[in-house]
Amino acid sequence: MKAFIESLSLTSGAIVIVVLSVIVVWILCSVVPVPPRWRWIWALIVPFGLAYCLYWSPVWLGADASGYDVWKFLGIGGWFFAGFFPSAVVVWILEKRRAK
Repeated sequence: MKAFIESLSLTSGAIVIVVLSVIVVWILCSVVPVPPRWRWIWALIVPFGLAYCLYWSPVWLGADASGYDVWKFLGIGGWFFAGFFPSAVVVWILEKRRAK
């Protein structure tokens, strides 16, 4: 598992974050009963949490943290923004469907 996660590039990691974020946000918006204005928070929390966990998981699995500490803003930030925009679109689409 550690070797697979370490092999992810910035682009392939972003694709993983996009797919996971869209799925998790769609499930959370459909299942968890929260007020409509709070559903938008899922578009922020989920991509950040997934990006953070995916970025640091090799270190948690035993890799040396020195190389990861230098690139954390690019890795986590890039993956967060890659997941945020599609997640926000999912929330927007679900909100429009509920309004009908």
